[in-house]
Amino acid sequence: MPEPIYIIGYYQTDFARNWTKEGKHIGAMIREAVEAALVAARVEPREVEVGHVGNFAAELYCKQGHIEAFFTECHPAFSGLPTGRHEAACASGSIALLAASAEIEARRYGLACVVGVEQMKTVSPAVGGDFLGTAAWYEEEAKGVEFPFPKLFGRLGGEYDKRYGLKDE
Repeated sequence: MPEPIYIIGYYQTDFARNWTKEGKHIGAMIREAVEAALVAARVEPREVEVGHVGNFAAELYCKQGHIEAFFTECHPAFSGLPTGRHEAACASGSIALLAASAEIEARRYGLACVVGVEQMKTVSPAVGGDFLGTAAWYEEEAKGVEFPFPKLFGRLGGEYDKRYGLKDE
């Protein structure tokens, strides 16, 4: 049986904050989350062996790709730290956590720091909805559709009802 892997600390920024209105780049969000998580975990930056970032579409919302590189800007001890970005739409943070777990299970690293980060308040709701549509099959399911995911989920509900029936309660 594999040895257990522990999550020893975490931090969550306030969802109500508008980092764009604060004049802050997505790198500032990464820095705040990483620094606060390390404090919560009582881990020194020099102890971190690898960093993982989960994110969907920073290139669209923030015009910033390669955001895992901002992880190394959080502390001088992270200079040269191997980092990776993981994208899996709504599951991007979970996939980053799974990747870190796999590296620990493989004994490649003993301590990983994982951050999930999104900055979506950089565009109008209509543009943001279109960007979110790229997580679907854009040409078939989202192109030209305002707020595609509520509509897609509605279609799924309709299909479920057709197959299995839905009850009003």
